Amino acid sequence: MSTINEKIDDIAVKEFKGNNSSFAKAMNTSEANIRNYRKETMPKLDFIVKLHDLFEISFEYLLSENAEIGSYNIEDSKSFSQDQDLLIKTLKAENNLLKEKLEFLSEQIEFYKGKIEFLSLQTNVKKTQTAKEIAEGLKIIDEIENLFIKKSVK
Repeated sequence: MSTINEKIDDIAVKEFKGNNSSFAKAMNTSEANIRNYRKETMPKLDFIVKLHDLFEISFEYLLSENAEIGSYNIEDSKSFSQDQDLLIKTLKAENNLLKEKLEFLSEQIEFYKGKIEFLSLQTNVKKTQTAKEIAEGLKIIDEIENLFIKKSVK
């Protein structure tokens, strides 16, 4: 049995003669990420997808602990179909997480709207917001904008 880290290490040795710098450039990531991925850190999804695309390595090979190290150059139509299924499942799961985050942020917005409305009804309301309140509001706005940007890219 072999881990994804061992497989990444094998690819680095075979394709880049173990040179982390060359591997990092090809994968558009940092050398530190390559070092970590070769040892123990689980790589991010976009890194795994890029390995798949760049070297035509099946997701099944990369993610299965039963696949033999060094057997990554074989890809048949069955594994391609399984790769697509795995990618679809992964994207659906990621989409569900984003929906949950959007729902949570919407609830936070409603909470803060209510808080602002309540404070504005008080007789001794300060007309200025504290720096902390402004920072919290800006942070929420940034998170919402980032979600909409990510959603529009997909």
